[in-house]
Amino acid sequence: MTKSRDALDLWADEDFVLRGLFAERQRTRGASVEDRALYGDVAKETIHHLALREAALGEVNRKISHEPQLSGLAVHLNFDEVTRRSLLDRVERMSRGVHSINLNTGQEFDQPLQELIGLVGTDIEWDLDVALPAVGAWLDGPGHGEHLRSAQRVAKHAPTSLNPTGSRWHEHDPVVSRLHTIYDNKRDFPRTVRPR
Repeated sequence: MTKSRDALDLWADEDFVLRGLFAERQRTRGASVEDRALYGDVAKETIHHLALREAALGEVNRKISHEPQLSGLAVHLNFDEVTRRSLLDRVERMSRGVHSINLNTGQEFDQPLQELIGLVGTDIEWDLDVALPAVGAWLDGPGHGEHLRSAQRVAKHAPTSLNPTGSRWHEHDPVVSRLHTIYDNKRDFPRTVRPR
């Protein structure tokens, strides 16, 4: 019997997706119209995947925060949470309702996005080398794995508009968080047009 995908799997998936998006963003930093449009699409997709990663991180942290053998790991996950969430909230607000081609026009969007990518980029390497294997090994122990929410549920309840100081009550309520996520996704019009 195969194990169903959970928040830890989503966290790992998002780390790999984000590494690819960070590299793609570097390649699309030209001045042509096509490059500007592609840059905006990649930036909006990056924001979406950063929000998914943040939701998966929150779910895993909820599970491990009270476990003495993983306390150091939980402290490290929480260390730059306020900075990370603040930057993510800022770039999400700056990109909301803006056409991809116009993201860096009339506002300095690239600089806060670069700060966020720099912060998360170093976290991702630590995630892949240390955190994900440690949490995975702990969850494989008796009675630990069934308490993480499924990857699908976490992704469906991942708002892109984040409170910089930490998760809000509605991010944990099943109905309200889903409605909030739908609203977040609908209000960012126009969305990226890149094929998935």
